[in-house]
Amino acid sequence: MTYERRTSHDHETPSVGRGLRRGAAFCAAALAAVLALTSCGSSPAEDGGGPGPAKAGAEGLKKPSRILWMGDSIAVGQAQPLAAALKSTGIELTSIAADGGGAAVGPVAMSSGDVASRLASVRPELVAYQITTYDWGSPQEQQQAYEKLIGTVKAAGARLVIVTTPPFDTGDDFYAPHKADIESAPGAAKAAVAAHPGDAYFLDASALWGTDFKAPQAQRSNDRTHSCQQGTAKFAQWFTTEVGKLAGFSPADPKSWANGDWTRSDVFAQLNCA
Repeated sequence: MTYERRTSHDHETPSVGRGLRRGAAFCAAALAAVLALTSCGSSPAEDGGGPGPAKAGAEGLKKPSRILWMGDSIAVGQAQPLAAALKSTGIELTSIAADGGGAAVGPVAMSSGDVASRLASVRPELVAYQITTYDWGSPQEQQQAYEKLIGTVKAAGARLVIVTTPPFDTGDDFYAPHKADIESAPGAAKAAVAAHPGDAYFLDASALWGTDFKAPQAQRSNDRTHSCQQGTAKFAQWFTTEVGKLAGFSPADPKSWANGDWTRSDVFAQLNCA
């Protein structure tokens, strides 16, 4: 049974350069969006965030060489520019984000065995889990699931970053029955992280998106849930900057990746991005 009814772009690794050619408009818009974001923030390091000696970040982490990215279809789209941004920073991203799945808790939760298997295959130093739109359950069930995920990641020799879901429309017929679950998930994740200091970290993406899916800042696509190229590019720059603060690296200049083939991925075509 599938619980995803909005798109059908199930990929385990970012899909880029799949033959779609929508012109330079997307590339320019994606780059402009990211440059607008970075103009208000700190500048990249002189080395551009590229490969170099690892140094400890604010939280004692070191720059990873491999990151495993987890989440649902929102994360599938975000993996496109995120892979490009991290590659430019000297980090390999493997995405196991999936349509209608990828959750840590709820009806489409991944089993610990499946997660452990992916960890053994990828061997990441850092795992990033974006809370999904399907993380349904009581706050206690959610926290227990997040703590279980922290334990699974720790057993594989990695650390976990949990990032909140972008704001999306929870008032439709599909999500409305689970609105309370969706709203309690970030607090449960934050509590789980607090119970495991040094093993997990919490990033609140409302600093980027705000909390209103209808606001221009949220940059949702027409389906009120996902993002097109411009929004995902802004997320990639924000996320790599925040993880860089934890792990002691600066993100690459957006000019090195924001105009890449990822902008023409069929993931965005299926969202009718134009």
